[in-house]
Amino acid sequence: MSILFMYDSPLNPESGGTERATKLVMDEMERRGYKCLGLLHFHQDNSGEYFLNGERIASLENFLIENDVDVVINQIAFHYWLLKEFLAHGGQEWKDKGGKIVSFMHFDPDFKDLFYASVFAGWKQLSLFRKIKKIGLLFYMPYLKYISQKTKDDSYRYIYERSDAFVVMSPSYITKIVKHAKLKDDSKMRVITNMLTFPEIANATVLDKKEKSVLVVSRMDENQKKISIILKVWRGIKDKNGYTLDIVGTGKDADKYKEWGQNNYLKDVIFHGHQTPLPFYQKASIFLMASPREGWGLTITESIQNGVVPVVMNTSSVFYDIIEDGVSGYLPNNVNEFKDKLLTLMCNDEKRRTMASKGLERAILFSPVVVGDQWEMMLKQIR
Repeated sequence: MSILFMYDSPLNPESGGTERATKLVMDEMERRGYKCLGLLHFHQDNSGEYFLNGERIASLENFLIENDVDVVINQIAFHYWLLKEFLAHGGQEWKDKGGKIVSFMHFDPDFKDLFYASVFAGWKQLSLFRKIKKIGLLFYMPYLKYISQKTKDDSYRYIYERSDAFVVMSPSYITKIVKHAKLKDDSKMRVITNMLTFPEIANATVLDKKEKSVLVVSRMDENQKKISIILKVWRGIKDKNGYTLDIVGTGKDADKYKEWGQNNYLKDVIFHGHQTPLPFYQKASIFLMASPREGWGLTITESIQNGVVPVVMNTSSVFYDIIEDGVSGYLPNNVNEFKDKLLTLMCNDEKRRTMASKGLERAILFSPVVVGDQWEMMLKQIR
């Protein structure tokens, strides 16, 4: 079986979770004997041009037929534009001849656009005139939010109707898609989780090598990741019991975080910038995430497969599929709980080690073997 993945940018596993997850699936399915042709991509501003692994394709329809493509995996299932363009430029003809389409939802279907955060971004630096314009825009917010939600709902329905399978990463997401898209049945819905990023689940002996490190691995983007919550929680902990906060990642707000840390005399914090994260997971004891929305959270499974106990703000139902709250990690509901759970782990080595062991056991659920079986079952069902 020949499989072609489809996205809005070239395949770069280092640039984001979707890209990294795509490469992991490709590698596993290739290992199982499937032919993965690569990543078909085209951008919204040049929808008439298509590229496979960076090389221009003259005719999409001819490419699909000449390469005997059996299945196309649409990696953008939260908006209809990608699938619509694919079908309009030869994909429909290919589908009419027996081609199958699988659409994969990499987000929580309830994800909200961060309108207010975007409007007030950089507020202090704006001129008085710009501030007045921004305030005026607030009156249109309800309408803009309505249009945004309607577009998402219409997109879910459009994609579901034109796909042979619609994949989500949590059973809790199925009811959300059905509700938003006003579906009469959910027979095309499938649940497939993300795979572990690293090829091996750490041996339990890794727990003997842990250091007093609290780890953040994230893109430095305040709207998307809310690193400020973690920094403020860290500042509020007076006795850190010898722990340091190690922050790995880069992004547009990295300098702002560093400046905030300096202005607030933040101690025991190291900004490492862009680094290969595996060595940091191997030595860290606790992992933190405070994102306002995540479709999955690859860094959570990266932490548990390396014996790092996650403390993750409870902002998405999928986190319950990864973490057993209070067993293999914590899912606090607010900032105070977040701080309390972090302190519990920092002050109780025995409890932290027990939870880390449970995390190592749970990581097996997301191994390439298990998730690969889920993919294989789904592909056989649509054939």
